[in-house]
Amino acid sequence: MNDYHLHTYLCKHGEGHVQDYVQAALQRGLSEIGFAEHIPIPGLDDPDGRMLLDEFEIYQSEIEKAQKDFPDIKIKMGIEADYMPKYMPFIESFLKQHPFDFIIGSVHFIDDWDFTNPAHAEKMNTFGVNETYRSYYRLLNEAANCGLYDIIGHFDIPKKFGKFASCDLTPEIETALDAIKKNNIALDVNTSGIRKTVGEIHPSPDILKKAFMRDIPVVIGSDAHRPQEVAFHFNETVALLTGIGYQHTVSYEKRKPKLTLITDQPISSGI
Repeated sequence: MNDYHLHTYLCKHGEGHVQDYVQAALQRGLSEIGFAEHIPIPGLDDPDGRMLLDEFEIYQSEIEKAQKDFPDIKIKMGIEADYMPKYMPFIESFLKQHPFDFIIGSVHFIDDWDFTNPAHAEKMNTFGVNETYRSYYRLLNEAANCGLYDIIGHFDIPKKFGKFASCDLTPEIETALDAIKKNNIALDVNTSGIRKTVGEIHPSPDILKKAFMRDIPVVIGSDAHRPQEVAFHFNETVALLTGIGYQHTVSYEKRKPKLTLITDQPISSGI
């Protein structure tokens, strides 16, 4: 079993070093993990949301050391790269400079508003819940079509704080899913929503069913920001995916995808 969405202290809102997450993964019986630290973006006012540009070498060196120190588990270096039109020249250049195993594309921002940050969540009331969702799916569709990403992160993240659109978003959701399929991108089945106000996985089971009907591959990720969150609710997530019909998840090496059979072996729930 793999967990392909792990953060560390370097993101400024997480805890623990790379080795702490590796040890947690081993104790939970995982065979492979992928770190996906938030990409540095110079000029973006996000002091608590990501590593700094000069910290990337620390991130890379911690992963390389862990790969040597823990030969019994596969450790992949990924990145979670925002899709932000204003900053895409830098983001594209940065991604091309480094040897990532996988790149998660995520939409956290509408313009310079991080709608996923609890400190800024109330702005959704003034911006408009429906407009937030419409803007999000428009940006997600652009992200899927931009050619930079291997995985789309936490699809349907605007529901994080328990606010849902009152309009029918089926056309927007299906357009985004069609773009993901057309561009051979996988979906991050992200269990962090279960820890949040919404109490539900990203994406929702209904969206996962639409993805399965399109033969869109999936990657399971805990979006852990603390070592104890590694493989969070993975047993339930595996049951959900196999119930829908999924038999495989995807793993990556140097941006090359490989199907991995979903195991029914229970994951340990704690360290």
